[in-house]
Amino acid sequence: MTKKLAITVSGAVSLGSFEAGVMYEIIRAIGEHNSALPENDPNRIEIDVLTGASAGGMTATICAQKLMFEASSLEGAYSNSLFAPWVAKVNIMDLLQERPGDSRSKSILSSQFVEEISRNYITARYASHLDPVRLKHAASANKIWLGLALANLNGVDYSHPILPNGKFIYTRFQDELIAEIDNISTDDTLEYWEALRNAAVSCGAFPFAFKPVTVLRSPREYLFPKPETPILESEAFCYTDGGTFQNEPLGLAKTLVDKLDPGHIDTADRYYLFVSPGEKKSVASTDFTAEKADFIPFTMQLISAIFNQGRFQDWVMADKVNAQIDLLNSRAKGLAVMLTGDSPDAKQLTKTLNDGTKNLLAALFGTSDGSQNEINKNRTRLRILFAEELSSLSANAKEALIDSILTLEKAANLADKDEMKILGITAKDTELASSDMFAFAGFFDLRYRKHDYDVGRKKAQVFLKDSACPLGKLNFTPETVDPIDESLNNMKLEGMPEKIREEICDRFGDRIKDTLQKAGLNTAVRFAVYNFVIKPKLRKFLKL
Repeated sequence: MTKKLAITVSGAVSLGSFEAGVMYEIIRAIGEHNSALPENDPNRIEIDVLTGASAGGMTATICAQKLMFEASSLEGAYSNSLFAPWVAKVNIMDLLQERPGDSRSKSILSSQFVEEISRNYITARYASHLDPVRLKHAASANKIWLGLALANLNGVDYSHPILPNGKFIYTRFQDELIAEIDNISTDDTLEYWEALRNAAVSCGAFPFAFKPVTVLRSPREYLFPKPETPILESEAFCYTDGGTFQNEPLGLAKTLVDKLDPGHIDTADRYYLFVSPGEKKSVASTDFTAEKADFIPFTMQLISAIFNQGRFQDWVMADKVNAQIDLLNSRAKGLAVMLTGDSPDAKQLTKTLNDGTKNLLAALFGTSDGSQNEINKNRTRLRILFAEELSSLSANAKEALIDSILTLEKAANLADKDEMKILGITAKDTELASSDMFAFAGFFDLRYRKHDYDVGRKKAQVFLKDSACPLGKLNFTPETVDPIDESLNNMKLEGMPEKIREEICDRFGDRIKDTLQKAGLNTAVRFAVYNFVIKPKLRKFLKL
């Protein structure tokens, strides 16, 4: 069976350059590997799911389009459609320059510049009236599911029934946009990709740095569960950075995998790759105490706790499900040992289990024809998953083992779940140049972004060439990576160009003054508040 790969790209701000380097190498290596193999070769690896949050949402969207329709644009280590927007084109001077459509009261940086980049690398393909040539990449599956993590500031209401005749209303702000991309004409049009481009921009609309984005949604996107208030045919919602609620959407990747493989038949050949510039590490704050909980430090700690708790929920859920499945697998293997052989104990256990599971399965699934079909479908799935354990058993013992596993699985609500084999390519802050200033520092200088892009390439090559790589031995020749300037590792704000920091200070100052004026403060008060309170703190923050 061909190996399947679902890739999740986390939020990263300017460290999207690192993720671009990783993705370039992953796609290139898998493409070269697959090109030497026939279709359906079990050693092939196909990318069929891409999910992203914040900066990762833009990267995932670009990758999905180029993998399916524009393979040649992913060629060239320093000219491809990931390097260009994340390294070569984006920079702080353009982000600081106001453009028509920008609003000082809505964003510090130019949202219109981000719009320009997204159009250049997503919808420019449709600039002419001619149908663009389609070329699917060798690393791509025949169909790709794209998932973007979104933060809906309006919220959508849902309800839950409360006995005997009431209901509980709750509002969900965490949102998602899902698209199924196929190599057909209706998926390769300006209309189709303009909607995805706009959603990708909203996914990366970092609060205050960029203005919120309006995204039109359809009621067909909110079927399960059904909202309490009906969604209009073209409902306009206001979105900000998708990483606000789920910065690492592994759960979304799992949801899309379940759409592709609802019977969990391909679990053994399914892998999840997590791409992030930040390694998974503790965010605990052991030095915070009740005695230190004055208003400002308490507020900052509370915001940090809420943010970090929300962004790691997918990891928590994956760990919980994997632990339950590991326990079930352990029980199944132990039971298989007990059923092996022709001893009286093994025969008696086989009979007892066969008699008992028939009633238990009827109680758990029901007795209708549809229920029996579901039982048989699950039996088929389990025979594939536990083929090794079944190989040494008699026919009756095989039946007893499968029905016992199915009974345990259904009772534990694990019948529609499978283990997630999560691989990861990450880096430490000390290896990167752009981590400072909440990861905005990379926008200051092309050298920082190029450095992190090359670090990403190196990390991916090491991962793919490792003899222990779970994806197996890939047949590819790594391209040369430019020498990495180690002096840029772990760059700090004070070591970055002072002129740029002064311009940022002035731009921040303009935005703050506008806000103070809109708040109704007179000229004298605004002058005093800004110059004697805010400006000194701002300059200190920028190390000026």
